[in-house]
This record gives sequence, structure tokens and C-alpha cells, in this order.
Amino acid sequence: MIQTMMKQLLGSIQAGVSTAQVEAAVYGYLDSWRTNDAQARGEPFADDAVFEDPVGTAPIVGKAALFEFWKRTESVPIRFHPVLDRLVVCGNEALVQFTLHIAIEGSSPCAIRILENFKLDNAGKIVHLRAFWDEASIA
Repeated sequence: MIQTMMKQLLGSIQAGVSTAQVEAAVYGYLDSWRTNDAQARGEPFADDAVFEDPVGTAPIVGKAALFEFWKRTESVPIRFHPVLDRLVVCGNEALVQFTLHIAIEGSSPCAIRILENFKLDNAGKIVHLRAFWDEASIA
């Protein structure tokens, strides 16, 4: 009975986009790190998107500023490998838990366990992305 009630509650969520659209934006974003393709990374974002990485730092606002932020990795021989642990979609939002493995030539590799909250508009574009990680997240 409780399971039925919970499923009914989920069924009442109003969304302007489908679960598949939210998942596509998340997967596109994560895959772009794997290929280190900033153009692909920017594709799922709205022009006026806000990005907080990590939450508490100054937000990055707009696609142009995002590209400038991501450009910092272009001059470094760096590889990213995100491994998705969990993806939860509720309406136009998703909570994503993943580990980002980072390797820089000549340095020891690093991994960061990250929780990200994606908020999409009704066109399926990311309008707000908030990354949560702290010192204990870094291995």
C-alpha cells in the first residue's frame, strides 16, 4: 500500500520535459567530460545558465563564461572520466551522484565524489547546475 501511494505521488509531478530529456542533458554533460569536448559540454545549457561549482563559490553565469571556465583545462594534458553512481529525475530536475576521475600527465590521479543538481527549462536546456563536493569528497 505504501509503495502504491509513493508511486502515485511521483505520478503527480508536473514537468515541462520528459524524463528522457532530463537524462539526455545529464548524460550529454557527463560524456563531454570523457571526451574533453567543451562545445558538447555547452550544448545542453541555456544561454543564461547559472553554474555553481562547488556551491558557495561565485556562480558562473552564461554560456560564454562557462566556456571560459572550461577553457582552463585545454592547456593542460588532462583526462576526465566520470562514473555515474545514481541519477534521480523529478520533474524538470535531476540529482546526480558520480565520481569524476582526473588524471594529469606527470601527477598522481585524483577522484572527486560529486553530487550535482540539474534544473532544466521547458525546452530541455540546463538553466541551473549546482555541484556539491567538499574536502572529504576528494581522494
